[in-house]
Amino acid sequence: MRDPAETLQRLAREYPSLFDEAYQAVREGKVKKYYFYPSGKVEWIVVGRNRDYLILPEANYCSCEDFFFRVLSQEKPMCYHILATRIAALTGRYEEIQEADHWRRRLIKEWVPREG
Repeated sequence: MRDPAETLQRLAREYPSLFDEAYQAVREGKVKKYYFYPSGKVEWIVVGRNRDYLILPEANYCSCEDFFFRVLSQEKPMCYHILATRIAALTGRYEEIQEADHWRRRLIKEWVPREG
């Protein structure tokens, strides 16, 4: 396994325009990892400027507008929320929250709002 400090340095080199903002979000405690029980489902959330955003690290997905408008059009490699989640997972600097499964559907609606 790689050294976390080495991996952080690599991420800083690969994503210089995103790294500072992402690392700041981690330092400010904006990354949350929700554990739902009894299902064992896990959701990563980053508290953004306007609302909370759902991150699916395995899919490189974020529910923010920047993802939809700039990442999907390949203007950017990712949004800072995705990078913040990577940094938080790597460093262990995130808040753990446990909720019963019945809250998951309600929270998902907040994290991924639909138009109309």
